[in-house]
Amino acid sequence: MHNQAEGLLRDQPKVVSVASGKGGVGKTIIAVNLAIVLAQRGEKVLLFDVDAGFANAEILMGVTPRNTLKDFLQKRVSLEKVVFQTPYQVDLISTGMDVDDLITFNLQDKSDLYNHLQRIASNYRFIVFDFPPGFNEELEKFYASSDHLIMVTASEPTSLVNAYTFVKLMTVKGVDPDGFHLVMNMVKDMREGRKIMEKFVSVITRFAGIPITSTHLIRFEPLVKDSVNKQMPFVTTKKMSQPALAVYGIADVVMKKQPVKKLSFIDKVKALFGVG
Repeated sequence: MHNQAEGLLRDQPKVVSVASGKGGVGKTIIAVNLAIVLAQRGEKVLLFDVDAGFANAEILMGVTPRNTLKDFLQKRVSLEKVVFQTPYQVDLISTGMDVDDLITFNLQDKSDLYNHLQRIASNYRFIVFDFPPGFNEELEKFYASSDHLIMVTASEPTSLVNAYTFVKLMTVKGVDPDGFHLVMNMVKDMREGRKIMEKFVSVITRFAGIPITSTHLIRFEPLVKDSVNKQMPFVTTKKMSQPALAVYGIADVVMKKQPVKKLSFIDKVKALFGVG
């Protein structure tokens, strides 16, 4: 029975949470492109867009889902009709609301959602969650239960301070994900960026005490903005660019590292909604 339980846990989807200390650092861009790269590698991927801000995943992918998770919770459609198949072999669920609104739905609605998500999740190898910027106390259990938590920042001081605040709050709240990855985006000088990343890692290690699984630098490139304007993710059009190669590197780490937490996917979803 013990081996059977371990096998079931191994077969469950790996949860990748993408977060940031503040907005405007390219978090959603990285989440979208990472999901596509995982799909390019032959993995079945679901992108869960929990960030209801303007630069959301559907805009970046140039798609318009007919239904959102809000429609399901309001009993308008089945969850299957909320899952939208994008042209990039990545399925997408858009919440259509803020995290705080999502959490306030009553327990019965959430129980229905758990049951439906558990059934749908069995079809996927990876579920990538794109969360709103900033540390949300309602999500701390979900951060902790993620197989991989990717923290996106930029090299400018404000972004670094906000990212450090997020990490420090993780420490205070006892949040310790299996894999914690730092991504410094929009780096204009790669040599200087490496120095900043080294200092940042040193500060986090010394004062926050959270082990860092991997670090990644993404160079500032006009092609990234072009990809947003054209609504065509850059890993599909500029595969040999530094930003694309950096995302490939993130995907490599996420795919190779085996999670160690013994927590079922449905328990992780309950943590997302602050229940259990």
